[in-house]
Amino acid sequence: MGSRTIAATNPTLTNYAQGLAQDLGSATANFLAPVVEVPAGLGRYKAFDEKNAFQIYGTERAPGGYATRIQFNASDPTFDCRPQALEVAIDDAEYDAAGEGQGARLDESRVRTLLTSAVLAHENKVITVAKTLSAAGGKGVWSSSSTDPIGEIDEQIEAVATECGMLPNRMVIGLGAWRVARNHAKVISRIPASAAVGITVQQFATLLMHPGIEIRVGVLSKDVSKLGTTKSATNIIGAEVFIFLGQDAPSEYDPSFMKTFMTRAGGVDAVRSYRDESARSTVHALDWSEDIKVTGSTCARRITIT
Repeated sequence: MGSRTIAATNPTLTNYAQGLAQDLGSATANFLAPVVEVPAGLGRYKAFDEKNAFQIYGTERAPGGYATRIQFNASDPTFDCRPQALEVAIDDAEYDAAGEGQGARLDESRVRTLLTSAVLAHENKVITVAKTLSAAGGKGVWSSSSTDPIGEIDEQIEAVATECGMLPNRMVIGLGAWRVARNHAKVISRIPASAAVGITVQQFATLLMHPGIEIRVGVLSKDVSKLGTTKSATNIIGAEVFIFLGQDAPSEYDPSFMKTFMTRAGGVDAVRSYRDESARSTVHALDWSEDIKVTGSTCARRITIT
């Protein structure tokens, strides 16, 4: 029976993966749940799930007096960045077929495969967590010509602003929901020329009560069928709209709908390599850690489209 060598960090492939991760990272997942790089895998964060979570701090300091200190309370929730891993094997015959001097390129192509799979898995997890937010009741029947999608989104924008005292600055809409919204008669009627040329995401935003809101259309899909069966692809976000507060550079303290806590901002802790002699292969393993949290349930609204 063959043996396996101990996996060791591969500095060259780790550097390659960390650089590549910036380009391959899911725009939608990072938009919904931006990364908070934390110094340790376990720690606390501020949850904004109640009205009294939005504290106004007194900042005036008397001469010789103490500054107001922002700190965590014992009741604040915790994050726990759990280890994640994917690995891929390269058979010795593949190295031989690649030719002399091409082994490094083959290694990099497989690391790219690992990262692509990790990005898809991460987006799926982010959307799964996002969907724990309850959808607004009685909304989203956009198949009806009497429903006004713009009016319903405006209602949810106002609801977030009333709850949090801040206008939501982001919106994510699934591809199927976007198809319905941009072709809805009540939307088209607001921009008559769009009946011929269609409505862009930017034009759609200008119709809303907060025209500066940034909109992303979720396009990534996943295969929901089992291995060995016919492919059945479905959009990961589905017929959903999320209107929410989000930050480009979040911390453990700021009010945002969701956050991804990671020990490394790029989402790559290391690429480790080892030999699997029984399989006559070199194996590359991608390691990272993460914890995806809804950190501000009051900072978002969800509409499920039917």
